Amino acid sequence: MKRIISASIAISVLSLIGITAYQPRLEGQEVTATAPGVNPSPQAVQAVNIVRAINTAEVVTCRSKNGKLDPNLRFRPWADLFYAPCFKKALSHYSGKRFGEVSSLSLSSGPAISPGLRLRLVVSADRKHYNVWLGQKPGTRCGFAIFSDERGVIYEGKAIGCDAQGPLGKL
Repeated sequence: MKRIISASIAISVLSLIGITAYQPRLEGQEVTATAPGVNPSPQAVQAVNIVRAINTAEVVTCRSKNGKLDPNLRFRPWADLFYAPCFKKALSHYSGKRFGEVSSLSLSSGPAISPGLRLRLVVSADRKHYNVWLGQKPGTRCGFAIFSDERGVIYEGKAIGCDAQGPLGKL
């Protein structure tokens, strides 16, 4: 009986390892609606792409030296990041036909970084952590927000009491 249970556990573990190893790795979160008839708000798509660029700059582009990640380089507050060449490089990855037009020319260094959108990029005192929040200006009924941190996962939020589906639709 013990041999059967041990064999069953071993087969289950090996199966899970095989499934995990076979599962393709995702290179980023796609902003495409999968539900029929759902069109993401252009402003929400723009917000996601701006947050993508901030994550890419903070985590990879601005912390790399000679093609390698330098753990001694720290995260940057928005006032520094906006003017950094590494941010412009990261932003160029999220512009064009696939992502919509987002460029440093369409952004502002102030908290109102794009028409209708406000940014909060908070960097910890030791500059080892950051939180980014990009959302619609105050007073927007049923507004949305896109947020992330140094882990790079992007979240979508909406005001309580509004439609169950967020501004990006069902992804």
